[in-house]
Amino acid sequence: MKKIALFTALLTLAIAVNAQTLNVQSAMSDLKRGYLNKAKTAIDKACVHEDTKDDAKTWYYAGLIYSQIGGETKKAKSKFKDLDPDWCAKAYNAALRCKELDTKGEYTNGNNGVFKFIGNEFFNKSCDLFNSGDYANALKEAEEAIKISNNSGESDLANNAYYIAGYSCQMLKDNDGVKKYYGELVRKPKLKNFEDKLPRVYNTMIGLYKEAHDTAKVIRTAERYTKVMTGDPNASLLLASAYIWAGNQTKGVELAEKAVSELSDTAKSYPILLCAAAGIYEEAHEYAKAEANYKKSSELQPNQFEANYGMGIMIYNRAAEKIQAINQMANNGSISEEDEITINKLTEESNHFFEQAIPYLVKAIQYIDGLSPEEQTHNRQNLYNGLSSLRTCYVRLDLLKEAQPINARIAELEKSAKN
Repeated sequence: MKKIALFTALLTLAIAVNAQTLNVQSAMSDLKRGYLNKAKTAIDKACVHEDTKDDAKTWYYAGLIYSQIGGETKKAKSKFKDLDPDWCAKAYNAALRCKELDTKGEYTNGNNGVFKFIGNEFFNKSCDLFNSGDYANALKEAEEAIKISNNSGESDLANNAYYIAGYSCQMLKDNDGVKKYYGELVRKPKLKNFEDKLPRVYNTMIGLYKEAHDTAKVIRTAERYTKVMTGDPNASLLLASAYIWAGNQTKGVELAEKAVSELSDTAKSYPILLCAAAGIYEEAHEYAKAEANYKKSSELQPNQFEANYGMGIMIYNRAAEKIQAINQMANNGSISEEDEITINKLTEESNHFFEQAIPYLVKAIQYIDGLSPEEQTHNRQNLYNGLSSLRTCYVRLDLLKEAQPINARIAELEKSAKN
């Protein structure tokens, strides 16, 4: 009697074990046939049962099923789109558990596909949030994408997630966060399919190091950029600018001249690169060389913003330097007759520069006014800067009538920015 009872108990146990194993097989069979609800029910049972909860295969299938559920959520007419709102977390946890249990690497490739799918989900969310202006939550989603992509070794996804995370920190004015995430990208020797994002990364990092007055890191980062972007004149010009900022004007101008000499005058970007070189010459107070580059750029491409605005602002800044010298003399106390003569001379010089700057600033503004509404929106800050500089020129020259419409446009831009 006891033997019969024992046999019956063992038989029951065997059936239970087989039933749980069958749950895993049934889950995959239902998934293949498109019965996601049944597949979910079966795999959920297998994930908690003692006989299958420690099997990598169970969790691999769980990751696949929940990823498929995630895919259905994006289909408005799918009957499974609301099957499990928490699919993403469940798919991720399943993939992590599979990776932990899969000591032989039997499911590595397929499981990495699950990680990639989930990572893309977090990354896409971060992009949507960033574009909507929700930078704090964009950062959180990007951090999740980074964590997930590091589990799968998906470097392209990780790089893009680092970029969004760094950009979000930049918008949040979190400089430590910018250094953390952009720093990961700067430290990588080579990034594929990432060239369009590197200028922001390196320019931002160099700007932060300049703010911290860390000359060594400014130069080192700029030099690294020239190695990552071999043959890119923009990288060479950035290095030239870094040397000028560091006080080595001779080296900076030498690098800028070398970069310009290596530019192809048939390249589409040639006029804009000339403007970039002109800006570097201006930093070095090589105004004649800067002017020559701006004018050459304008000749090659008359209808553009960069050359006109660059030239106008360079001349405007020279006028501002004269005003600053006048203010400094006035702040020193009593003004002698000799000082009066100097001030009158500086005033004449500043007025002359303001007069010269006006036509270039007007052309730059006219260029933006001729753009499509969408492009005008993207250039709103450039327009505001141009109008503000032009207004100062008019006011300094006592051309108050000319300044009136400029004041109205500035007020309109400020109002729209608040709204």
